[in-house]
Amino acid sequence: MKLTQALILSLDTETTGPDPKHDKVVEIGGGYLQAGEQVGPMLRALVDPERYIPAGATQVHGIRNEDVENAPKWPEVAARLKTHIDAKPVIVGYNILGFDSPIINHENERNQIDWRMPRSLDPFVWVMWYERGAVVKKLGVTCERYGVSLPEDRAHTADADAFATGLLLMSMIIEGIIPDDVEWAFAEQAALRKKLDEEYQEYGRAIFPDRASGVYRLGMGKHCGTPVDEADEGYLKWLAGRPDLTPTSRSILKRTLGEVEQIGLF
Repeated sequence: MKLTQALILSLDTETTGPDPKHDKVVEIGGGYLQAGEQVGPMLRALVDPERYIPAGATQVHGIRNEDVENAPKWPEVAARLKTHIDAKPVIVGYNILGFDSPIINHENERNQIDWRMPRSLDPFVWVMWYERGAVVKKLGVTCERYGVSLPEDRAHTADADAFATGLLLMSMIIEGIIPDDVEWAFAEQAALRKKLDEEYQEYGRAIFPDRASGVYRLGMGKHCGTPVDEADEGYLKWLAGRPDLTPTSRSILKRTLGEVEQIGLF
């Protein structure tokens, strides 16, 4: 089945923080799309996380503790969500594999709910592979690169972000980035995730090899995407001092800085 013909359910969560294992959902939103058009009303539910929402989280999504005082708790929202999951649409989300699915699964585990999120397509995987050198890879900026509008007054609301992700998926299919076939897309996603994992094990976050030329580029911070041999020497020295560098990345930086690695004879 073609993705451009399939019924897609795009999902997004807003939470008490960035840790999917320990933080909790305060809002879940979604939208159905088919052939790039909205199908039915948008979905949105506030959730009582049964804990304090930190000010930093509220600054991101605007949801305050008083907003969720009378909201349903997770088991009720999870039951509603499951009715949509059971209809077996193609589930989509931006960084859903790294965040939204894990946090939903952990919420279910904590509440002894036995279902788990199904397989999902994540445009972020393709962004991390094909746009690894982009300084900013957040949803809003990525949408702009693909001509998808994310209304400023609705940014960081779960339903609006979810719908924008669905449109982003369609744009990436049209541009030939994501295959327009459900099974092929899932297979390619698995292959890219494997490559990204292998690359991370080898280079960490600091450096990555250019997809076309193999030239080493910086992989983090404001200099992300800059060829290592064109980067500021002071920045490279700072980066070389980071304790989290992999041996491969450290060796690349040392060579670029003209430092000779000493080999112990005794």
